[in-house]
Amino acid sequence: MAAYATPQLELASRSSQRPSHRADRMRSIDPATESSLLDALIDQLAERLAERLAAAAGPSQAHTPSGQDEWFDSRHAADYLGVHRDTLRKLAAERAIPAEQDGPNCKLYFRRSDLDAWRRTGGRPRHLAMSLRHVA
Repeated sequence: MAAYATPQLELASRSSQRPSHRADRMRSIDPATESSLLDALIDQLAERLAERLAAAAGPSQAHTPSGQDEWFDSRHAADYLGVHRDTLRKLAAERAIPAEQDGPNCKLYFRRSDLDAWRRTGGRPRHLAMSLRHVA
C-alpha cells in the first residue's frame, strides 16, 4: 500500500514547492483594480442573465408601453372577451369584430386595442344581445 501512496505524496510536495504562475499573476494585481474587474465581471454576467431571462420569458409588454398593441390568437382573445372560440371565429367571419389573418384558412389574430374598442362600442355577440332583450 505504501507504494501506491508515495507518488501522490511526491506530486503533492512538488506542487507545494514551486509557486503557481496563476497565483503569481493574481498577487500582482492591486486590490482596487481587482475590485473594479470583479464589479465589471458581475455587471456583464447580470446583463447576460437578464437577456437570457427576457428571451426565455418570450415577448413581453416591456416593448409596448401600455400593452395596448398586444396580439392575441383566437384562444387568448376568446378568454379576454369571455366568449367561446367558435363565437369569436363567427364574429370574425362576419367581420363584426376586427381580426387579421395571414391567408385563407390560417390562424386568426386579434389586436388587444381593437378588442377593447369593439367592447367599448357595445360590441357583444348576437346571442348575448338577444338574450338580454328577452330578459328586459
